[in-house]
Amino acid sequence: MHTRPPSDGDDPAGLTRRQWLQGALAAAAASLAGSATLYAVAQAPGEPLDAFMGLSQALTARPVLDRAVGARLLAALQKASAAASDFAAQLRPLAQSLAAGTLSEPQQKTALRILEAWYTGVVDGTVVTYEQALMYGVVSDILVIRTYCPNQPGFWAKPPVEKQR
Repeated sequence: MHTRPPSDGDDPAGLTRRQWLQGALAAAAASLAGSATLYAVAQAPGEPLDAFMGLSQALTARPVLDRAVGARLLAALQKASAAASDFAAQLRPLAQSLAAGTLSEPQQKTALRILEAWYTGVVDGTVVTYEQALMYGVVSDILVIRTYCPNQPGFWAKPPVEKQR
């Protein structure tokens, strides 16, 4: 049995997966610090949808997001929140904390809920959007969205055509 000697803290091999992930997340959060979009969201008074869209653009690192989808996601997130006004009130402080590079545990959870909503299109088990979920954009050049048949109905029931050698 092979065992690794204990690390003295200076040995790069002593870096655990958890430590690496925490460092990567800290670096990602730090890269958002100073974002002009986040500062604009944090400072500008306006509608919750404007704040949500600006915050979403910063979190997803996408300069353009569908505003209609954003409105539906925001409505679903507000409905899922204990108090709808409470969720909307969290958006500007979240943008301020992201811009400063300091997130509290509840703010991290809120940011992850926003990201999850955009990427999966689902909020608390309710499908808000399917085709516009960001997770499909990553592989759209190769895969079709699976609920859409890539051929005529029942194509899978026919035996495959064998190649001639």
